[in-house]
Amino acid sequence: MRKLFVSQSLIEVESRKDMLDQEGILCTIKNQQGSSLAGEVPFAEVFPELWVINDGEYARAKAILDQWDDASPSETSIWICVGCSECHTGEFTTCWKCGRERPDS
Repeated sequence: MRKLFVSQSLIEVESRKDMLDQEGILCTIKNQQGSSLAGEVPFAEVFPELWVINDGEYARAKAILDQWDDASPSETSIWICVGCSECHTGEFTTCWKCGRERPDS
């Protein structure tokens, strides 16, 4: 078993695990409940970690995640909903709070 990815965000780790699950690569997440230990142990030790179960799948899993990271936009613009003033990142086209469409820039 090898550690593949670490992030402060559990959602980020879970989304990568889901992607690898779809590719048939078995993985597990460690420290899913780590936030409950915050303050008692160094914060970096409680971050969620994505581990590949089979060491032989590590290179393939890393390549898949690297390819996905390279394809992801490096910067997203922020927009404010004109209906409710909620702040959103650029990948969202509809306000999650009130349902209004993002205005054209």
